[in-house]
Amino acid sequence: MAQAGGPRRRTPIWAVVCAIFGALLLVGSGGALVASEVLQARYAIEQQDLFGPEDEERYGEDIEGPLNILLVGVDTRPSRPHEPARADAIILVHVSAELDRGYFISVPRDALVEIPPFPETGYLGGQDRINAAMFHGSRQQEGEELPDLARGFRLMQQTVRNLTGVEYFDAGAMVKFEGFVDIVDALGGITVELEEEIYSRHRQPDGSHRPLGCGSYCGPQAYYPAGVNHLEGWQALDIARQRYGVDEGDYGRQSNQHVILRAIMEKAFSADIVTDPVALDRVLRAGGDALIFDGRGREPIDFAFALRDLRPGSIASITLPATGVGVGDGYQGEQLDPEAYALFEAVRADRLDEFLRSNPTLVDRS
Repeated sequence: MAQAGGPRRRTPIWAVVCAIFGALLLVGSGGALVASEVLQARYAIEQQDLFGPEDEERYGEDIEGPLNILLVGVDTRPSRPHEPARADAIILVHVSAELDRGYFISVPRDALVEIPPFPETGYLGGQDRINAAMFHGSRQQEGEELPDLARGFRLMQQTVRNLTGVEYFDAGAMVKFEGFVDIVDALGGITVELEEEIYSRHRQPDGSHRPLGCGSYCGPQAYYPAGVNHLEGWQALDIARQRYGVDEGDYGRQSNQHVILRAIMEKAFSADIVTDPVALDRVLRAGGDALIFDGRGREPIDFAFALRDLRPGSIASITLPATGVGVGDGYQGEQLDPEAYALFEAVRADRLDEFLRSNPTLVDRS
C-alpha cells in the first residue's frame, strides 16, 4: 500500500478531559476524598457490564498497580439516537505500580486493525479502522430500537487487547459525547488563547447546527478570533472538533484541543472551584453524568481513592506514531509505526518511564 498524503488523524482531546474527570471523580482539594456513601450516591456514575460474563473478574476488592483501564469516547448525539455508534476516541490508560503516575495513550481512531468475529451481532471479522469495532458491536439486532453501547464496548476491548497484547483491563469506561459540554458549562466556561482564527464548519454564531457537509457558502459561521477567547461548553467542543480551517490540518486541531484541555484542568483545580462547595458539586455531578463505568466489581469511589495521588502534572498524554496509508490519493487509514508496538511492550512490562526517556517525542507537550 502506498502512503496517502495529508496529516494523520489524532484522538479528540475532549475524551481525555472526561476520562480524567472519571479518574478523579469525588476527589476534592488537595486529594481529600469525598467519602460518604451519601455523596457517593449523589455523584453516581452509571454502571454497566462492559466486559461481558465470559470475561471474569480477576482481582478482589483491593486496587493495586499497575493498572490498565480502557476509555472509549462515543458520539451519542441526541439528534441521531438510532445511528450505530462509532468510537471518536480510544484511550488506553496505564497507571504505574505506585499509582502516582498516569499515561493516556491515544490510539488513532483510523488505525487499521483486525477486528475479531463477534457472534452477538453476526459480524464475521476483518480488517477495518478501529473505531468501527464500536459500530459492529453496537448495531441494533432484531427487536432492538437503539444501539447497544455496552455490547459495542465488548467488541472494542477485544480488538484493543489483540492490538496491544494487554491481556486484562482493570476497568473500563465510556465517555458520552455530550458530557464534555456539561463539564465546561459546570465550570462556568473556560478561557483559552488561540494561535489562529477559526471559522466553524459545524455551528452558527448562535450555537445552532449548520447543515452537514456545509462550507462557508451555507450561511453564517461561529467565529473564534486569534488570541484570548472565553468559551461556553458548545464552543469548546466546536473548536475541539474542527478538522478544517486550522493550521496544519489535524496537527493544528490537536494543538487547539490541548489548549482547551489545559484550560479545563486549570479551572477544575483552581481555588474558584475546589473551595466553593456549590461549584464543586456542580462540576462533580457533570463529571458523573458524562460516564458509563465498569470497575470489574469495584466501585468508582474505590478507584477515586486508589488514584488520589494523580494530578494533571503527573499524567502524560501519548499519541501513538502512525502513517497514513492508501492507494494513490485515496486515504484508507493509519498504519501504526514499529515504535507503537514497542510502546505496547513497555506498557505490559510497566516500564513506560524508561521507554519514554528513550523516546521523548512520543509525549505530547503542546
